[in-house]
Amino acid sequence: MGAHAPRLARKTTPILLLALSLAVVAFGATDSAALFNFKEALQNNSALDNWNSSVNPCDWNRPNWVGILCLNGTIWGLKLEGMGLTGIIDIDSLVPLSHFRTLSLMNNQFVGPFPHINKLGKLKALYLSNNRFSGQIPDDAFQGMRSLKRVFLANNEFSGNIPLSLSTLPRLMELRLEGNQFQGRIPDFRQKNLKTVNLASNFLVGPIPEALSKMNPDSFSGNKDLCGPPLYSCNSPLRALNKKGNTLKIIIGVILLLIILAAIAVALAMFHRKRHRPELERNPSLSMNSNKIAPSYVADQQQCQVAAESSGQSRRSDKLSFVRDDIEKFDLNELLRASAEVLGSGTFGSSYKAAVGSGQALVVKRYRHMNNVGREEFHEHMRRLGRLKHPNLLRLTAYYYRREEKLLVYEFVENGSLASHIHGNRSLEGKGLIGKPG
Repeated sequence: MGAHAPRLARKTTPILLLALSLAVVAFGATDSAALFNFKEALQNNSALDNWNSSVNPCDWNRPNWVGILCLNGTIWGLKLEGMGLTGIIDIDSLVPLSHFRTLSLMNNQFVGPFPHINKLGKLKALYLSNNRFSGQIPDDAFQGMRSLKRVFLANNEFSGNIPLSLSTLPRLMELRLEGNQFQGRIPDFRQKNLKTVNLASNFLVGPIPEALSKMNPDSFSGNKDLCGPPLYSCNSPLRALNKKGNTLKIIIGVILLLIILAAIAVALAMFHRKRHRPELERNPSLSMNSNKIAPSYVADQQQCQVAAESSGQSRRSDKLSFVRDDIEKFDLNELLRASAEVLGSGTFGSSYKAAVGSGQALVVKRYRHMNNVGREEFHEHMRRLGRLKHPNLLRLTAYYYRREEKLLVYEFVENGSLASHIHGNRSLEGKGLIGKPG
């Protein structure tokens, strides 16, 4: 009998090894199927392309697939962070993973409501920070998860109250809910092992639970209506002052905004008015029937002449073009040097009286708003205008063309406005523009 025992042991050992191998293969196939189901529910999942059904996810403690956490040949968790993943988090597909303990999907693009995490009853760590989850988390969302130690939901768009089931997790050590839109009061957390709680930048109100009174004050910043240690007392005058201060800041901000808007409106109105009012209103020195000399006319025309010469234009462009042969000729420089008396000003230009040569009196009409008229077209119009003759019409004598400015030169007639010639001096005497061409 004793002689047969070693022989039996030798036969049993290969059988056990074969059974264990078959069990590992079977478990691997089941785990692979579960992970592929999880992957299929995701979108933009190209980062998981090396998940291959022909290779086991785990080689004992070494993962063969990206994002897999392995322990003793089993899948212990998923760490799929910063992969741009979207779509549905299929919790049901992870339920068959009997050793699954941690799930990290931080820094992705997941949206929508909080997933049904409590189906993974043995989960120890949940990391969903820095996504775009939204909506309220049900109060029983963490019910029955007695092994859960770490919950990271920071920087999402969760709203409503903090779920009460979080305060009942017996092993909770770290809780991060900052950067959301949680409202209402903070639940009464009494876990003995709770080391870190961050509730900053939410809309929480009321007193901070005593169990959290020794936490870092920064963990509660950004909640304007929280009070109690480690912040100021709920009965402290500082709290009332803070509320008044916030109200005062809002009022001051609104007033400053109104002042800025009013200043912008006034500036725009002044700019619009300045841009559209006539030149005579902008420059009182160009008063009608003024006897003052108009140095601006001389300076402007000299500046135009210098600009024309410096731009390389031909000599012809710097000369007056005469349309009549029965008057004494003069050049542009002589006209520019002549003293000018303002006769009137309007929207399109100004009129001046100038004396040239032996005292010949002329009317110079300066136009600034004809820039869209081409050179040849302008010359043709002037030649036609020069041929017009009528007892009640002041004849054009000469003209000057530049793209930015045009001059029309007429003979001057004392009290010779068109209105005076047509109506005489019966009712308009002294009111016409002296020498202003019709």
